[in-house]
Amino acid sequence: MNKLSIEGVGKLFAARGGAEPTRALMPTTLDIADKDFITILGPSGCGKSTLLRIVAGLETASEGRVLLDGRPVTGPGADRGMVFQSYTLFPWLTIIENIAFGLRERGVAEAQRLDVARRWAQQVGLKGFENHYPKQLSGGMQQRTAIARALANDPEILLLDEPFGALDNQTRALMQEMLLGIWEREAKTVMFVTHDVEEAIFMASRVVVMSARPGRIKADIAVDLPHPRPYTIKTSAAFVALKERLVEEIRAEVMASA
Repeated sequence: MNKLSIEGVGKLFAARGGAEPTRALMPTTLDIADKDFITILGPSGCGKSTLLRIVAGLETASEGRVLLDGRPVTGPGADRGMVFQSYTLFPWLTIIENIAFGLRERGVAEAQRLDVARRWAQQVGLKGFENHYPKQLSGGMQQRTAIARALANDPEILLLDEPFGALDNQTRALMQEMLLGIWEREAKTVMFVTHDVEEAIFMASRVVVMSARPGRIKADIAVDLPHPRPYTIKTSAAFVALKERLVEEIRAEVMASA
């Protein structure tokens, strides 16, 4: 059975003053298998973040439905871990307290939640920084904290909305390797939105390409590259060929919308 099923999900945004509503997302159907890593790629404004927010329960679909493990998604829930481009940490909490926040809200005992938080702090490379505050850390380290916080809840699916978009290129590359390594070890189901073609290929087992607004799925392409997947694979012939194909797919959509 699919871990996540998106069935005919579309989105209309109401306009003011009696104007016609804006169609952000055409009815979209997509199935994601358990332990799959899907990247959603498309031009700016194509509805990829809207689709992710509907899966997260942060937006309501105008039509269609989302099923997680066969159950309809009706709002936010701990079964979905969400990571945004902005770090969304609590500045008054330490790193370990931020990571443990969701567990605290669920009533997990302090000793247990701190054990879980320490394990995830180590997994994302924050060992030794547990008692720092967010303002004392770099952007990359803050985003590591946000990812650890989402994973500490042991969600059924991890949802990421351009999580590395605000980072410099070197930090971004390191974060990609970190997250991919966690996925290879933990085998979580992941849905990852990005506008970066190289990132989409490197991270994914499948790349879903969306058209310009109103968004629809234009292509669903398997990434048949081996694991573990080192950064050097980005210069391989197979990687470069897939990148050329996806660049053309996105360029065609940008040109059409212009």
